Amino acid sequence: MRRRRPGLRIARRVGASALVSAWLASLAVAATTPGASTSGRTGARATTHAPVQAPKPGAGARRPAATTAPARTTPRAKAAPKGPIRSALEQAYNARQLEDAGAYGRASDQLKVLRRMVKLDADLELELALDEARSGQADSALARLSTKMMEAAASDSLPIKRRAEYPYQRENFWLDGKYGGWNWYILRARAELEAKHGHWKAAAAWARRATDAWVLSGKDWQILAVCAAQAGQEDEARQATAQAVLLDPTLPESRYLAGLWAWRDGKRNQAIQDFRHALYLDSTYQAPALALIKVRLLGVQPDPLPQDLLTGIHQAALLTSAVGPKPEEFVQMDTPASIESAPDTAVTDSIPPGVRPYRLFLSVLVDEHGLPVLNHVPWYEPTQLDFRKIVRILASIPGMRFNPATRLSQPSRVWISLDYDLMP
Repeated sequence: MRRRRPGLRIARRVGASALVSAWLASLAVAATTPGASTSGRTGARATTHAPVQAPKPGAGARRPAATTAPARTTPRAKAAPKGPIRSALEQAYNARQLEDAGAYGRASDQLKVLRRMVKLDADLELELALDEARSGQADSALARLSTKMMEAAASDSLPIKRRAEYPYQRENFWLDGKYGGWNWYILRARAELEAKHGHWKAAAAWARRATDAWVLSGKDWQILAVCAAQAGQEDEARQATAQAVLLDPTLPESRYLAGLWAWRDGKRNQAIQDFRHALYLDSTYQAPALALIKVRLLGVQPDPLPQDLLTGIHQAALLTSAVGPKPEEFVQMDTPASIESAPDTAVTDSIPPGVRPYRLFLSVLVDEHGLPVLNHVPWYEPTQLDFRKIVRILASIPGMRFNPATRLSQPSRVWISLDYDLMP
């Protein structure tokens, strides 16, 4: 296998939009068969913010991954205010820095000060609610997202250009008294908070709207599956579980839930396979480890359906959880993470001369041991790229190994970016 020397490039992310359910359902069946074999130049590159020498990557990745906060393609940030509003921008900047440091309680205090300095702003209210939830103030966060203004923002009819994730310098959105963000944030946050309060029917309703907004997000389908199951909506929960397994093959929680459904149906062999797969994805996940023992014992009833939306380090993907780092947060590292090896099964596409490839930016959370534990796929136009290619890419991620990033001479978690050139 030929390896290339690592190069360095800033990564960007793309924004997000919705896809009709019928289109997804038709492709879901097709996704069970492998895509056409590909050959030619490697389609993946890892990117970084600062130059660093790294081992040569394996197949499927051309450059070392080392960014702590991948940039995103979003609507142009609002211009910095001038004159007397300058102090408000500085206040917002300080609050964002506290968020990047994981000091969500102190950040919420700073945002409350900012709230008195600017017009009432739905982006600011959302950010404040997230910081409150992450610092243990779930009641206040839910109340803040339940106002008429936030209900209206959640139902906002958005143009494509606004179906985008907040950029790293997200404080620019908090100052003009208008909602400039993507309503998916409000829908997902409401689902998480309603679930935290045990309001399962309401949580399922909000989670359902979140999947409508980001229909190719496996994590959103997983959240809907848990909420619908707890609300007693079993048929929808089973379908959502299948979509989560299909769209994000790296989620151990969805594999575990699929195993529970199989166990309930008396399909013990299938349940055993699902529990083993969940453990392969996360060897520290206790629920499938225990289920793997009990499912072999005759007369033992299946385990109860889970109430946790995600578990362990995977909670970094939840908007309202304090587990981090979050994909949009920047944490300065002494040395960045870099690819040590990648599986030969990594996805590659041959790009014919004269054809402009579709560039996919994929973020991966690398833990202190150099293991990829979570991914973040940005939203993309469903008509631009067959989602099965992304599924194949994600399936190769657990086989990658990284040299962990270090901060203060200690291995640290960090988000890195991989970019793939794919045939549209």
